[in-house]
Amino acid sequence: MILVTVGTEKFPFNRLMQWLDNLIKQNLLDPKQEEIIIQYGSCNILPKGANNYALLPQDEFQDFVSQARLIIAHCGEGTIDLLAGNPKPFILVPRSEHFQEHVDDHQIELAEKLGQSGIPIAKSPGDLVRFLNNPMAVEIKKSPSNYYAQASLLLEEYFDTEEVLEELTDNLIGDLISIFA
Repeated sequence: MILVTVGTEKFPFNRLMQWLDNLIKQNLLDPKQEEIIIQYGSCNILPKGANNYALLPQDEFQDFVSQARLIIAHCGEGTIDLLAGNPKPFILVPRSEHFQEHVDDHQIELAEKLGQSGIPIAKSPGDLVRFLNNPMAVEIKKSPSNYYAQASLLLEEYFDTEEVLEELTDNLIGDLISIFA
């Protein structure tokens, strides 16, 4: 089974859906030979022959992840966190502001960095075809949540010092006085 997920972003990722639909039409993907599950979020173009779900309950989604032979996913941080703990072959497809798939190009920037460390990235339907013909499992060594945890600890350490707390309090009091003066 192939699992495709685009996350829960409010912007449709129709470009990826069109790629998949074209691959099905060209018989490069065959839903009759292998089940294709698509969690499509807000997309309004859906590949024919696939099992399409707007959103899936978390436990059902996790079941599909564990059953999948390979995963095609958008380059969202939550999805990357999920894939970091999963030994399945996957490829990431970044959303683009240019195609109105997101508010900015942070997924493209993230994909460029991940691609430099050997993570498969699809920038075109051809990249998907190459991956489908030769899927490889790779490991994400540090997921976004690892960085967030580190940053939180550093911020806690920084703000936990008495000197910093006094400075913040003094600044806050000064700001309040100037607002009400």
